[in-house]
Amino acid sequence: MPALNAPESSSSRAVERALDESKQVKKTVEEAADELAVVHVVLDKGVSEDARTDDLDRAIEQTDQIEKKLSKSVDLLEKVAEALETESHKKAS
Repeated sequence: MPALNAPESSSSRAVERALDESKQVKKTVEEAADELAVVHVVLDKGVSEDARTDDLDRAIEQTDQIEKKLSKSVDLLEKVAEALETESHKKAS
C-alpha cells in the first residue's frame, strides 16, 4: 500500500511547486506594473504639452494600457495562487 501514497505525495509536491512559482511570477508582474506606472507618470506629467508629439502621446497611452493589463494579471495570479493553496491543503489532509 505505500506505493499508493507515492503519487499523492508527488502530486502534492507538484502543487506546492506550482504555488511557489505562481507567487514568484505574481511578485515579478507586480514589480513590472509598479515600474511601468512610474514611467507612465513621468511621461505624462514630465513632458510639457508643447513638447509632445503624436508618437509620445501614443506611448503614454500604451504605458497606461500595459500597466492595466499587468494589474489584471496580478489579480489573476493571486486567484491562481489561492486555488493552488486550497488544493495543497486538501492534499495535505
